[in-house]
Amino acid sequence: MRSLTVHSQQGFSQIEIIIVLVVMGILGTIAAPSFLNWVNTRKLDVGLAELKGTLIEGQNQAIRLSKTCTINLPTGSNSVLSSTPADCLRNGDRTLEGLQLRHSFATPSLSFNFKGRVPPSLSSEQTVVLSVANEISSPSKCLVIAPGIGLIRVGTYTGSPTTALASNCKTST
Repeated sequence: MRSLTVHSQQGFSQIEIIIVLVVMGILGTIAAPSFLNWVNTRKLDVGLAELKGTLIEGQNQAIRLSKTCTINLPTGSNSVLSSTPADCLRNGDRTLEGLQLRHSFATPSLSFNFKGRVPPSLSSEQTVVLSVANEISSPSKCLVIAPGIGLIRVGTYTGSPTTALASNCKTST
């Protein structure tokens, strides 16, 4: 009977490992900008949903509790959305982590009366703009509150990074 010679070489050579690492590095370099853009877009979408949900909850609680509810909207990075009185937000305060908030309100708050309407002093559309903190080239999202019954629409902000104009909030069709 003939015996077979078996070579017991296992594993990879150093050159094979280096080639795999170089290829992975090239692929990572190509994919990184797209991945970071996706992360920023997702962060904005989540923050916008949180902001819209907070305003709707404050409006609903004003109707339910038959009293005025004020949602505080401080500008700047990592803003904490809160309410006055505190029971207007059943789930408590919300923090917009890693996001920059700016708005066109005269004061950093929005009130809803016992009917869920915004005050008559709010005679024109008001805009809240969210962008990723410390990211100049990142897109911005916006939320516009209509006077009267306080209807809310959301979209992508196309204006300057220092303004908050309702006309620059473009809703997708």
